[in-house]
Amino acid sequence: MRSVSIAVSVMVAVRVWTWIGPPRAHPVTGPAAAVLLVVLSGLPAASVGLTLTGWVYALSGVALIAAGYGAGLLLPYARRALAEPSFPAPWRTALVEIPLATVVFEEVAFRGVLWALISAAHGPAWATAGTAVLFGLWHISPDPGVRRQVGAVAFTTLAGLVLGLLRDLSGGLLAPFALHWAANGLGVLASTVVRRRASGPATGDSSGS
Repeated sequence: MRSVSIAVSVMVAVRVWTWIGPPRAHPVTGPAAAVLLVVLSGLPAASVGLTLTGWVYALSGVALIAAGYGAGLLLPYARRALAEPSFPAPWRTALVEIPLATVVFEEVAFRGVLWALISAAHGPAWATAGTAVLFGLWHISPDPGVRRQVGAVAFTTLAGLVLGLLRDLSGGLLAPFALHWAANGLGVLASTVVRRRASGPATGDSSGS
């Protein structure tokens, strides 16, 4: 399966499944779909980025994200933003659902198979730009809110650009995987810290602001 169009078709099918399928199944179907995509691509593991290279980039990226959330916990505005989402099972969300249901497939699909296919045909610059745009479009959801949709697409396109650059610089998926997980997983844990502090010994923040 050397065709980018076929790869995108498989990815679209997976995206639809994430909308309509039971959430409990996603930590299983995400990795399974990633394996299927790699197998169908016919690409060698190294070409897809399935190597252990880039661990320095990976550790640096996680440290940078952790420092950013740590700084955010000190700023009132950032704390209010972090407190908005609620996660009933934050540790499971951060350590199981996010890496397995989201990060594994998205990194293998975008920075792995799709990046390799475009790079082989047009070079890494086009691969990084193309996968960034598609990564942004990937985050369009059934939510009818136009402003939210535009913001999500713009933000995730920029994130896809950073992750694609990491893929190119590091030579593998380890660094983009680590950064992607840190941005989402550590965000869940930071949100939980803020909420627990707000509802701690005092009466907590009941204003919702």
